[in-house]
Amino acid sequence: MTRLRTTTLAALLILASVASFAADAVKGTFHFGNVHFEPVDALAYQDSSSDPAKPLTIVMLANFKIDRSAVLEAINTPGALIEQAATTDAGAFLLVRVVSAERCGIFAFLNQAERQIDLANSFAAKGVTVTASRVAGECATIKPEKMFDDAYDFHLSYDVPLTTIPKPATLAAGGGEPGAVYAGLVKAIQAADWNAAHLLLPPDQVPQTRPKPSEVKGYFHDLGLNYPKTVKVLGGLQKGGRASIEIRGTNNEDKKITGTVAMKKVASGWQVIDQNFYFAD
Repeated sequence: MTRLRTTTLAALLILASVASFAADAVKGTFHFGNVHFEPVDALAYQDSSSDPAKPLTIVMLANFKIDRSAVLEAINTPGALIEQAATTDAGAFLLVRVVSAERCGIFAFLNQAERQIDLANSFAAKGVTVTASRVAGECATIKPEKMFDDAYDFHLSYDVPLTTIPKPATLAAGGGEPGAVYAGLVKAIQAADWNAAHLLLPPDQVPQTRPKPSEVKGYFHDLGLNYPKTVKVLGGLQKGGRASIEIRGTNNEDKKITGTVAMKKVASGWQVIDQNFYFAD
């Protein structure tokens, strides 16, 4: 009995040590204007830079538990955290750019203040080590700084493994399957074809019940204000059940537009999740 209790105590001490190390892997404070938070989770990865031989190491520090599987599946890695922060009360995160052993930069997504702020790459780094599997170091302001009317300061430390983020595949002109689906959706909207369109739309754009025959024309007219009138898919990126396609076309006023469309694959097929359009030159 004594031997069993001793072994159990030793195991508990080992677990406590591991838990303590995990808790110490990321710590610090960040303050910008009226926003204050302490990171509770971190994920580090390497992104491409202007020099292919020298990737940029980025450490994501969040005040919420990061859904790692969603990050791995996303085409845009920071975008995955924006989606997660938006669904978390007071969600906020930082991207620490490990520029060198002496310098670091910060991008801040502060959902509390609904702000995205890119700060300089001129902050003080300390104790930086980057290996093939891990990154550690500190990033801090030497003294309080100010951006317009907002004062800010921070002191952050991290010691986390490097996560390999799979690269998306390139989609040729036409955008592959997701591009074809989107082009078909645009045609279905113009034709006011409920059967062809409703499964491809974001859920918040689909009424709970099918519009009455007298309402169909009005529904698709309003829907078409947020979609191209004509579209050509130039290409894009795909990773698993996620795709981002580049388009060019015209809007409902026949003005030339360009932009990106984010899509995901659900049980019924490809579905639009976000669109960003701009007037073309």
